[in-house]
Amino acid sequence: MPSSLFFARLVPNRPDFPMSMTAEEQATMRAHGEFLQGQLAAGSLIVAGPVLDPSGVFGMAVFEAESMDALRGLLERDPAKALGRYEIAPMGPGSFGRDRPAGA
Repeated sequence: MPSSLFFARLVPNRPDFPMSMTAEEQATMRAHGEFLQGQLAAGSLIVAGPVLDPSGVFGMAVFEAESMDALRGLLERDPAKALGRYEIAPMGPGSFGRDRPAGA
């Protein structure tokens, strides 16, 4: 089955999360970073990082997966799911990356 690209937005449970993380939440975010590094090494993560939107900071990632359901299953293993919620959207056929020609 061909893979597709998906945009994932991690919305924290509270707007001041980045500035008010508890020690436990910081540990969860470290585990989240390790999870993302593992997905990068496995080839399913294309890019990820915080978006410093003035209306509210959020995390973003672009994943390659066989389906949205497959990506949802993968994100269930992300420790950060305890700190917020993922909003996922498929990317269009014009999407491309280093090893992915446009329309693939």
